[in-house]
Amino acid sequence: MGSDFYTDAFAADVEQLRDPAWTDPDSQQTAKLRDEVDVLADALADQLSTRVRDLPADAPEDAHLVVRDAGDWQLARLRALREIRTAAAVLADRTVAAAGIRGAGYPQLGDAWAITRQGARKKWPDAVSAMAAPPGGQEARTTIEAFGGTADLSWHGAEGGWWWIGQGADGTGADAGEDVTYDTKEEAAANAGAFLQQHALPTTNGDPK
Repeated sequence: MGSDFYTDAFAADVEQLRDPAWTDPDSQQTAKLRDEVDVLADALADQLSTRVRDLPADAPEDAHLVVRDAGDWQLARLRALREIRTAAAVLADRTVAAAGIRGAGYPQLGDAWAITRQGARKKWPDAVSAMAAPPGGQEARTTIEAFGGTADLSWHGAEGGWWWIGQGADGTGADAGEDVTYDTKEEAAANAGAFLQQHALPTTNGDPK
């Protein structure tokens, strides 16, 4: 691709998180991945196995394939699989950090790892940058007015979600709660709006008393 492909518009698009960012692997992709991990586990098990290590120098070239029937070789393979799992976890941590720096929040991280937003925050507490911008280029702070009251919606990058604080028309103040954030601005606005409606002034024929 020529340099004219990398326009300012292209660069701006790359900086935005896509939604959805990924699709689930299909059965063929999953089967191929398992086959590749299978081969990798066999190779690592051969390197770890004491039985393969102790094969005599004049053993046939395929002797290591024969000893794979041994129970102890299977234990070496199990150890290899544990190492593969550990390596995958390390790579996942690095990927999470990279995604967080680039604006991904805990809702997106949780979805990708098939856990809840709260679970993702517990698993990777420092993953999301406090300076992370809101998703989709949204404003980080918005004020809504409804039922005679007002509420401020704000993006909390470190939490990967939205929060609200407001005051109803009757003077009652409240917020979402210290440990509460919402996955979307719309969800935060709906909860803030419900609070404002609950604390609207009584009306008579549509007018405040």
